[in-house]
Amino acid sequence: MTAKEDFIQQLRATFPGLQQKPLEDIVSENLISPFTVQLPASVLQQAQNIVSLLFSLREKGSYLEHYRSLIEEKGLRDPGNKSIMMSYDFHLDENQNLKLIEINTNAAFLVLGHQLYAMRGQPLPVADFSLAEVGDSIRTELRLQGKEPAKNLKIAITDDTPSQQRLYVEFLAYHELFKSFGWDSRILDYRELFQDFQPEFIYNRYTDFFLTEPSSAPLRQKFLNRDVCLSPNPYEYLLLADKQRLIDWVQPGFLESQGFTGDELSLLRQCLPLSYDLCPEQADEIWAQRKKLFFKPKNAFGSKQSYKGSSISRKAFDEILSEGTIAQEYIAAPEQSFETPEGPQNFKFDLRCYAYQGRLQLVIARLYQGQVTNLRTPYGGFATILFA
Repeated sequence: MTAKEDFIQQLRATFPGLQQKPLEDIVSENLISPFTVQLPASVLQQAQNIVSLLFSLREKGSYLEHYRSLIEEKGLRDPGNKSIMMSYDFHLDENQNLKLIEINTNAAFLVLGHQLYAMRGQPLPVADFSLAEVGDSIRTELRLQGKEPAKNLKIAITDDTPSQQRLYVEFLAYHELFKSFGWDSRILDYRELFQDFQPEFIYNRYTDFFLTEPSSAPLRQKFLNRDVCLSPNPYEYLLLADKQRLIDWVQPGFLESQGFTGDELSLLRQCLPLSYDLCPEQADEIWAQRKKLFFKPKNAFGSKQSYKGSSISRKAFDEILSEGTIAQEYIAAPEQSFETPEGPQNFKFDLRCYAYQGRLQLVIARLYQGQVTNLRTPYGGFATILFA
């Protein structure tokens, strides 16, 4: 069987409710890579340390005070809870040091990644992570809001037209997982959340990160009033995942002002690439340095409108000057060679490290060829990792 067929079989074995779903039409051909990336165990320990440090930064009173005016400007307030199923996405440099590319509050593939390891019979990077922990994280989120989780919790999985999303299969898997906990689970378009169902918890995959679109107003109001526990949410996005934070964190003295010293400070400096705003006033200077940079929009996702500096045209560069773009030190993606039916091929990869609060839960690789990560490369896609 192909990797896709094996994966579908694994999903149906774990989630019997998927037996009658047309997964063959829903799972894309290049979603699952047949390969396993091999990395030293030190990389896994680095990932845990970085995740823990960055979450500790988010928790500091001095950090929250630093962003108090921005939080007010955005019309936000602390909802109490954090965000489930986040990811920290990394490249590896030539010295096997992790370089943070971005933090993602709407990260895909945690539950599917767990199933990919199960399908391969390979050890999980974090040995004691299980799907039950997903349920525990949700209960923790509710308790952080001062709410006691009901045994028949009303939970919604939401996005913009979920059934049309590329990873709709993951929504179906979460739906089955939540039902296995005894919860009343629904998959709903964000515009239909409160019509015939009043969820107590919403697993949010909708990418209007600050809920500023007019159509997001009902959800935003429920979130601000704590009528619902929304996770991930705009508050957590602002504190960790907004790409402006990558710029802030590398400003001279910023990390020191938050109390970091010694090995912790060294590790954070090592993993954070130089990042800054793409300003029209510095256009010619940045253009001259473009081959050392990577450009991406601050509020987009999934590599949309991202450009490698060495290949961007001057026309495209001029077009993104006024579009809220971040210029980031270019960190080449690591590569590994794998034997394919057509012969040996090199694949680039990044590492997606899933976490809840400061705990690393799972690590998965995304294999690809080309300029940016994609799910279109034959034999590419999500891949397991063997840390040894």
